[in-house]
Amino acid sequence: MDIVAPLLVLAAALVLAVWRDPRTVRCGVLLLTLVMLLALLAFGSFLERAASLLPDVQVDAWLLLAVMVVLTLAVLTLGVFLVLTGVQVIRREGRSLAHALALVVGLLILAYPALGALAIAAGSTRLMAVLLLLALPAGWCGYGLMAYLLWSWVYGKSAVRLGRQVGAVIVLGAGLVGGTRVGPLLASRVDRGIQWAGRKAQRGRPAPLVLSGGRGPDEERAEADAMADYARDHGADPKRILVERESTTTRENLERTRRLLDERGITGRVAVVTSSFHAFRAATLMRAAGLDGYAVGAPTAHYYWPTAVLREYVAIMRDHARLNVAGLVASSFPLGIWVLLSFFS
Repeated sequence: MDIVAPLLVLAAALVLAVWRDPRTVRCGVLLLTLVMLLALLAFGSFLERAASLLPDVQVDAWLLLAVMVVLTLAVLTLGVFLVLTGVQVIRREGRSLAHALALVVGLLILAYPALGALAIAAGSTRLMAVLLLLALPAGWCGYGLMAYLLWSWVYGKSAVRLGRQVGAVIVLGAGLVGGTRVGPLLASRVDRGIQWAGRKAQRGRPAPLVLSGGRGPDEERAEADAMADYARDHGADPKRILVERESTTTRENLERTRRLLDERGITGRVAVVTSSFHAFRAATLMRAAGLDGYAVGAPTAHYYWPTAVLREYVAIMRDHARLNVAGLVASSFPLGIWVLLSFFS
């Protein structure tokens, strides 16, 4: 079939991208495209088979209707889920723009089919045209999000199962409770770091545990110092603990830790431990910082995960700003042309 050649090309491109470095969103885009083409191939084969078995039934029309119904229900379910999750996060974590992200995205998702139904009921061709053209930039963001979710899941599973021995384990900091104490999210990271340092021991010697995190504006001490106290109290060997207390962002965590390791003569691959929702982006920043190795995710509260993942995806888009600005401008171009033509007509 005509689709076989693109499938082979995509598969080869995916293997090459993973072989070169799996810590890129490009791998997710290739994998998602490959999966969607395979699904299209399977759907086409099923359609041909169904048409041959039921020659007197318009199978394609009924299947198209079923697909539209399923997609609509999926969109509505996703929107409701994000709204409910967003409300829960705000109640537990407090009001802020970051905590409201899932709620806002959920409301926008629900607004789209609602406006579509309104346009059909009112017979408004203008509103229908705007909604159809808005689907292009929304599709750009949505496709990237699906690729990110798919590959971050694959990467996370493979890192846990296939992660090799490392010369050091780096635990990334997070905010302190009350400005002084390690909270549940950060404790989960340190616990995973202690476990990983012992699990990936080289020649029977646990890897050094590097605790990285500076002092935030509302904190009385550096996160790394609080993490070090927690690690010592929970079984980490004090002699193998290193502290990096100057960084304030993930990028600085990795860059300053790389310099710290170089000064200590610690070379080779490293394992970066962070929260599960942050692991893949941390891996991409490892690549940018010139650190060989992989990132490992620590467990995160289920209610917080959707909001955190959306925040990470926004950060991923920001990290690749030129590509995403170009994609959004190109996908919004038809809408802009339509608006200009409508204005001057």
